[in-house]
Amino acid sequence: MKDGFAKLIDTPLLSISIFILVLIASLITISYNIVSPQDNTMVNYSFAENGDYFIGDIPAKEDGEYDFPKMKKVFWQSSAGWISTDELLKIANSEFIWVRTPALSVENHSELFILLQHQGAVFEVFTDTGQSFFKFGDFNDPKSVPHVFDSKFSWIQIPLVESEYYYIRLYHNRSFLFSIPVMEQIAGNRDSVFRKFAINNFTYIFIHAFFFMIGFICVLVYFIEFKKRYDLVLDFAIFCLLFGVFGLSSNSFLQYIFDNQKPLIILNVISSNFIFIPMISGLRRLFTNIKIPILPILIYINLFIALSSTIFTFSLPFSDSIYLAFLEMLPFIMGLSVFIILMNISGSIFASYSAWKAGNIVAKGHFIGFCITLLLVIIEIYFSFTDQFGVSRVVFWGVLFGVISQGFALERAIFANRQRAQVYKEDLLKAEKSLKESQLKTLQTKMSPHYLFNSLNTIHALHKIKPELIGDAILSLANNYRFISDRTDRDWIPFDEEWNFLEDYLHLQKLRFYDTIKIDFKKSGDFSSVILPPLLLQPIIENSFKHGFRGSAEEQFQLFIHAKMIRDSVFSFVVYDNGIGIPEELLADKTKLLERSLGNIKERLRNLYSEFNFEVTRNFPEGARTEIEIILTSKVQQVP
Repeated sequence: MKDGFAKLIDTPLLSISIFILVLIASLITISYNIVSPQDNTMVNYSFAENGDYFIGDIPAKEDGEYDFPKMKKVFWQSSAGWISTDELLKIANSEFIWVRTPALSVENHSELFILLQHQGAVFEVFTDTGQSFFKFGDFNDPKSVPHVFDSKFSWIQIPLVESEYYYIRLYHNRSFLFSIPVMEQIAGNRDSVFRKFAINNFTYIFIHAFFFMIGFICVLVYFIEFKKRYDLVLDFAIFCLLFGVFGLSSNSFLQYIFDNQKPLIILNVISSNFIFIPMISGLRRLFTNIKIPILPILIYINLFIALSSTIFTFSLPFSDSIYLAFLEMLPFIMGLSVFIILMNISGSIFASYSAWKAGNIVAKGHFIGFCITLLLVIIEIYFSFTDQFGVSRVVFWGVLFGVISQGFALERAIFANRQRAQVYKEDLLKAEKSLKESQLKTLQTKMSPHYLFNSLNTIHALHKIKPELIGDAILSLANNYRFISDRTDRDWIPFDEEWNFLEDYLHLQKLRFYDTIKIDFKKSGDFSSVILPPLLLQPIIENSFKHGFRGSAEEQFQLFIHAKMIRDSVFSFVVYDNGIGIPEELLADKTKLLERSLGNIKERLRNLYSEFNFEVTRNFPEGARTEIEIILTSKVQQVP
């Protein structure tokens, strides 16, 4: 059972299980909201969207009241479907507009509320009996007319009296339009309407907030790893950010919450105008294996249109003539918007198909995703013909599928790059291992003749002065060469074997120097579990004989060698002597200093351990000091 719990913690099984649990709970919640019994206190109601309108003001009677029965004889024009440009200009140029809309049936209702979003007008709502049941603003004060981009939300309580029509009298600034849509096109109990309004917007808030967070995290990753230049990640990040900002800033529920909506309008305009640029740029970076001229052309076109559209949009509220020009060009502008969307999606399809045919496997998913997007956009455009101001809805589907397809492609690209990086890392580790083996063999090659030559000279000298020590010398020499031939082809050996090799090596050196050298050779601590690479320590000792004692005027050489376990995983090895020491120029230039046979030692340590310390300094009062300290648990992963 203990192993089972350990496996649960060590593997991603626990996180996957929690994710599945949350996903199931979310699906159950969404399904319940869909299939749960509908609140029969709510009814569908569109208020003014499908009503009739009259351009101009209808005169009131002498007592200031309106003769609503006579209003039925007025020629009312239907607002359903498309309104011609000429009619829009007439509406914009008339300060007063009357709207007539079918009244709600109040039977079986204890209360009826609608949530109205209105902008650009003051207005008053009447029943057909003349009862005024809601008024916003002051008709006699033009300054009370809200800004055309300044949305207001108002709860309107419908009177519980039967009426055939509701009449709305509106006053707005000349040359500008207005809007008064009912949120979610429902009426009913206030709490029920608000709950429906919140739930219907929650899904869109969640989706766009999700993509916003993905974009934000990817931007952080890009700047944290800035030197690695993850430009494709940045394109995807900006794409997600713009998509998230676009959805959040245009969400009615968030507009309802914010008192000042101008920041939301600014964000919405910028995000909707620039959203296609990072998408196309991401495709261009993704399909680097083939030159696709249409992609940079699309980027330049989108950039020009985005800048022009942003400037034009922000200038609308400040100029009557620009706004009227906008209304006159409305069919062209709407057609241009549809064309831009189709152009970007079609261009992405062409680029994906070209890259796919050129062998880019990631492009296939893009091609399929953008084809589906194009189909959905065409369907959306078809349905939008019944709604003159609903063409912008085509952006949602196109951008959503663009985000999803580019996200999947980015994941595949990162995965492919990760695989290539892993292969490269393995090849690099193999090359490093081969280099280390080559360096070790070089060290052995250098040591063997040099060491053999010195040892044979020592044995020859002993033959004349102390022949009884020749056997001992030959045994030590044999032990050393047995170690070199049998152990140095291994990656790691026990510390005791390396220590015994040093002991035999030093025994021969004592015989060579006879009574002119004193060696303090000791170790302290528990080395039973310590393993080291072979021939790691011997070159450090040899350095004292090769450079420290050669040319020294000392009559008595001293060599101190101490191995110590400081803690369970910290190995220390110190060597110092009373030789000629280290010249000033070498102390000032560590590179030249390490060239004296010690450079290979430091390089081997760097390849084998991530945490170590290697120092070569002057010993006081004379000689040189070399010290190694290794964190034995910091071994670098090696390639088999």
